[in-house]
Amino acid sequence: MLFELIYHSKTTSNIEDYEIENILKTARKFNTTNNITGCLLFHNNQFLQILEGDFDKVNKLYKKIRTDTRHKNVITLHMQEIKNLSYRNWSMAYQKFSNDSIKHTLGIREFNDILDKNDFGSTSKEIFIYMSQIILASN
Repeated sequence: MLFELIYHSKTTSNIEDYEIENILKTARKFNTTNNITGCLLFHNNQFLQILEGDFDKVNKLYKKIRTDTRHKNVITLHMQEIKNLSYRNWSMAYQKFSNDSIKHTLGIREFNDILDKNDFGSTSKEIFIYMSQIILASN
């Protein structure tokens, strides 16, 4: 069974670009081996991530993510069974936002503004659909 999961978290301290590169390197290797796909968005020390793949493998990875001490306040925004992978070719796509670009591109001030929405699961999924188009257009 294919499954998708979206979560939001905040870093425990200011995170540098090289640290994110290390996270991405590890994630891409692990995800490729385990047939997990997804996308990681980063803004103002906040993560928004979507993971897709086999139900058991995604849940096992998410359990590990939840215990990672580099971030806190991990909130599950969306979980559901899916028929197809949206990020089939991405072991882990990545996009970092500046303050101006997140307001202009996504119409929000910070990722935690998503949590203020009544249907934050749907809102976060819409953000990933929109960001996928931007990431693909920039390649």
